[in-house]
Amino acid sequence: IMLGLAGTAQMQRAESQTYFMDAMNGLFGGQVVPVPGGVLVRNDAGEIIGAVGVTGDSSDNDAIAAVAGIAAAGLTGEI
Repeated sequence: IMLGLAGTAQMQRAESQTYFMDAMNGLFGGQVVPVPGGVLVRNDAGEIIGAVGVTGDSSDNDAIAAVAGIAAAGLTGEI
């Protein structure tokens, strides 16, 4: 939520612009973890209303589990 980017987008950004994620982690005290599994939650209007983080399996499976839970609540997940 801090960046308005889901985990997958953060990972892509970290891979292409390491300096950007380094700067963001400086601003947010090292709390940015740029890996899949952090999924933005959007309402019907497309606004970010929260996020879900899942861990315990591979990052890709974590993201799939998060999206399934978000969909079950009738919302849209963005990986």
